[in-house]
Amino acid sequence: MLTILLGMASFGYSQGTVTSPYSFIGLGDGYDKGNIRALSMGGVDIALRNPMYINMLNPAGLSGIDSLSFVGSVGVAMNNSTYSTNTLESSFSSANINHLAFAFPITKWWRTGLLLLPYSSVGYEVNDSDLIENVGNVDYMYDGDGGMDVITWSNAFSLNKQLAVGISSSYYFGKVEHSRTVNFPDSAYVFNSLVKESVHINGLFFELGLQYHLPLDANNTLGFGLTYGNESKLNASTDYVAVTYLGDDTYNNGTVDTIRVWEKSANTVKLPYSVGFGMSWVKKDKLTVAADFRFENWKDFEYLDSKLDLSNKLRANIGAEFIPESNNLSAYWKMIHYRMGFRYEHLGMKFADNEMKEYALSVGFGLPLRKSQTFVNLGFELGQNGTLENDLIQERFFRVMLGVSIKENWFRKSKYL
Repeated sequence: MLTILLGMASFGYSQGTVTSPYSFIGLGDGYDKGNIRALSMGGVDIALRNPMYINMLNPAGLSGIDSLSFVGSVGVAMNNSTYSTNTLESSFSSANINHLAFAFPITKWWRTGLLLLPYSSVGYEVNDSDLIENVGNVDYMYDGDGGMDVITWSNAFSLNKQLAVGISSSYYFGKVEHSRTVNFPDSAYVFNSLVKESVHINGLFFELGLQYHLPLDANNTLGFGLTYGNESKLNASTDYVAVTYLGDDTYNNGTVDTIRVWEKSANTVKLPYSVGFGMSWVKKDKLTVAADFRFENWKDFEYLDSKLDLSNKLRANIGAEFIPESNNLSAYWKMIHYRMGFRYEHLGMKFADNEMKEYALSVGFGLPLRKSQTFVNLGFELGQNGTLENDLIQERFFRVMLGVSIKENWFRKSKYL
């Protein structure tokens, strides 16, 4: 089964990155964080714990893993997006790994897990043109590539059966590239110009979590969750070059002059603090209903020691999972876990007095494999962000998510009669 997990992870990493015209800002577009089960339920997980699934939103949620089990999980996502303005439309498809994660017990009261997740992606190409008197046409080209990944070590500590606390330490790393080109195709005597910036980023980020689960009776439980991510500064090393050149091909041209260049310039990127709160109601082996709210202080975000004109991110999620009959071996469809959810988010960007927002509706299915503690998780999400107002860009997307979650029993001695 581990071979399956690693094979799916390899598939995810071999694909291209997500592309968005708005990813030119800061670290780019952020990926939705969570396992496939959680994402199929609208992204809820702050107040949930489960022996089968690794909680990626609240480190305290690892307390749900039992004391004799190893849990592994991998997921990939395929995305198809259509970008529209009032006059133009284009489509783009991509695939990427969603997560690769493992978790297991250290003691009866301590659970630990290791997660590999994508954090953000930069991928855009924008062309514009203008007509200048006595010069002719001028072509402007802007493009960017790269992104950030994160390795997270999470730990949960059970204070008693109801209360658990958690802490996660995340190492962020990646490279972001931006370039700007100005070409003068109608003039042989005017030099073209290219400015390229490459930023290598790495650093640590810490998050605390808390969960309290209140039993109402033998089968019903209310859950509450709280998370706090601290403000952190990441290290950034910037390479910068600005040149003028002749010719139509930006990368195969006759360079005339290097205007400015520097390498390994030291800067910082300041990640904002975040606060999350969640509630859940679980009817054992039958129904789960949960809701999350998250605030991120992106108004104070700093990129390369400079503030960007961003607003705070707000996110609300609600989701549910229904199991007709968890132990009905005669009718497979009754053992399937049926999921659905909805999320709404302020993206933290504002253009022409329009706050960028995102809406998404999700459905999913947990498909148990017979005679094993393994689930194949399938999810679908349909959503929209941006706007057509004031000549801005609107994105409509359809996402397919696929994952495998396994649970293996460890440390159990065989008994023979």
